[in-house]
Amino acid sequence: MSDLHKKAAQLIVPRLDGNRLLEEDYFKQISALVDAGIGGFILFGGKIPDTLDSIRRLHDRAKIPLLITSDIERGLGQQIAGGTRFPNQWAVAEAIDRNNPGDIVLLHDMLTAVSEECVAAGIHAVFSPVADVNVNPDNPIICTRSFGEEPEKVSWFVKEYVKGLQNLTGDSPDSTTSLRSVRKSGTVPLLACAKHFPGHGDTAVDSHTSLPVINADINRLERVELPPFKTAIEAGVAMIMIGHLKVPALEPEPIPATFSKKIVTNLLKEQMGFNGLVVTDALDMGALKAICDEGEGGGRCLEAGCDILLHPSEPLKMLDAIVRAVEVGRVSYERVDEAYRRVMEAKSRIIAECGMRNAELNSELRTPNSELASRIALKAIKIRKGAGVCATENIVCLVIDDDGDGSVARPFLDAMRGKVPGLRVVSSPLEIKGGETALLPIFSRVSAWKGSSGLSEKSAEKLRNAISRAGRAVLISFGSPYILNSFDADVMINAFDPADFVQSAMVERLIQC
Repeated sequence: MSDLHKKAAQLIVPRLDGNRLLEEDYFKQISALVDAGIGGFILFGGKIPDTLDSIRRLHDRAKIPLLITSDIERGLGQQIAGGTRFPNQWAVAEAIDRNNPGDIVLLHDMLTAVSEECVAAGIHAVFSPVADVNVNPDNPIICTRSFGEEPEKVSWFVKEYVKGLQNLTGDSPDSTTSLRSVRKSGTVPLLACAKHFPGHGDTAVDSHTSLPVINADINRLERVELPPFKTAIEAGVAMIMIGHLKVPALEPEPIPATFSKKIVTNLLKEQMGFNGLVVTDALDMGALKAICDEGEGGGRCLEAGCDILLHPSEPLKMLDAIVRAVEVGRVSYERVDEAYRRVMEAKSRIIAECGMRNAELNSELRTPNSELASRIALKAIKIRKGAGVCATENIVCLVIDDDGDGSVARPFLDAMRGKVPGLRVVSSPLEIKGGETALLPIFSRVSAWKGSSGLSEKSAEKLRNAISRAGRAVLISFGSPYILNSFDADVMINAFDPADFVQSAMVERLIQC
C-alpha cells in the first residue's frame, strides 16, 4: 500500500449497518474495507452487546485504529438498542430553564449519561449537537433537531452540549492546549461535532434530496447563522460538519459549501480559528448528486478543506478516485497529508489515550438514564392553550399519523387506557360524537428524504373535520411545534418528540383530574 493510498484511506468514513454485523457476508464486506485501510465508520443501528463485539473484531483487523462515529443527536438509544433515547434538541431546550440551577444539573446529567453510554458502546465521535438556528418554519429537515429560533439560545445550548459530550471543564482549550488538559478528571474522551456549517436553519429544502440555497446577506449570517458555530469553537468542539448548502453571500460561485474553499478554509479555519476536524455531510445525498459523481465530489471537498469524507455509497471507489485526483493534480498531496495528520491527531486523543474501551453498557448504567429521559420529556411539554382533561370525561381518540398507519401512537393509547378504561379509539372523524372530548395526537416525523416536517393536506383536512365534530378538541403535536399554528382548538399542546417515553409523559401531564 502506497503512502498516498494509506493516507487517503484514513479520510474515508463509510456507513456501518449495526443490525447486519452478525451476517457473515456483510461482515466480510466490512472487513475488506478495514483491510483496505479505511479510516473508520459511521454506525447506524445495532444492539448491545453484539455491535460492540463486532466492532472489537474489526479493530483487531485494523493496522491503524478505527474511528467509530455515529449520528447521535438523541442519545445512544437513537441508534443502538439497549442505549437510552433522550428527547430531541428542541424538547431539551424547552425543558431546561437556563436560570434554574436544578435544570442546569439535569442537563449536565443527561449529557454525561449520553457520553458515558456512547463510550461504553465503543463509539469515539458523535455528530451532535445540531447548531442550526431554525428560522424557517417550513424547514423540512432541521426543525425539532434544532434548539430553536433564537441565535443566543441556540448558542448557549450548543456550548453546553459540546462541553457535556466531550466531558470538558469550564475552561476552553486554545490552539496550543490539548483537550487532555481541560478534560474532567477520570473521564474518557468523546468527540462532538457541531453541524451543519454555515447554518441549515433557513431553508425549505432538504439537502438529502436537492441543494438548498441560503439567501441571507452577510450581516444576517453574522447575526443568526454563525454565532452558534463560533460558540462551539470557543467551547472546544472537536469536529464541525459542513452542510451541502449554497450560500451566495459567502461563496459567489454556484457550488455547495462543502466544495467552497472560501467557506471551509478561509472562513471556518482561518477567520474563525477552527483547528479541529472538518467533516462533510453524507456524500451520497441528493444535494451533490446533481452536480457531480461521488468521486469527484470527494476530491472537491478535500480541496476545499474538509478532512473526513463521510458516508460515500462506494468507499473503495471513493478511495481510488481520491488517489487518481492526486496523481493527476486535481487534489494536492499536501492537502491529503494535512487532512491525514488531523485525523491521526484526533485518533491519538481518544484511542491511544483510552484504548478500545472494553466496558459494556449494562443495566446498572442504563436503567437510571431512562428515568432521566422521562423527567426531561415531562418538563418539555408545553400547553399552549387550555388545560388538561379529566379521566371521567367522555373521551374519544383519533390518531393523526401523517407517515403511517397510526401504530406509532401505541404507547400513548396504552397509557391513556390505563387512565381512562372507557377510552374510545376511532379511525375517522365521522365516528366522533358531538358531546365527546376528542384527543387528537398528531404525528409527523422530521426525517431525512421526507421533504416536509408539517402535515399533508389530507391529514390536515382530517384534523379540521375532527375538530369541527368534537364537543371539546385536544390537539397534541408529537413533532413540529409549527403544526399547531394552522389550527385552533380548545386545548393545544406541543410535545416536540414522538418517542415512546414522551408519549407516556404526555398522558401523565394530560390527565389532570
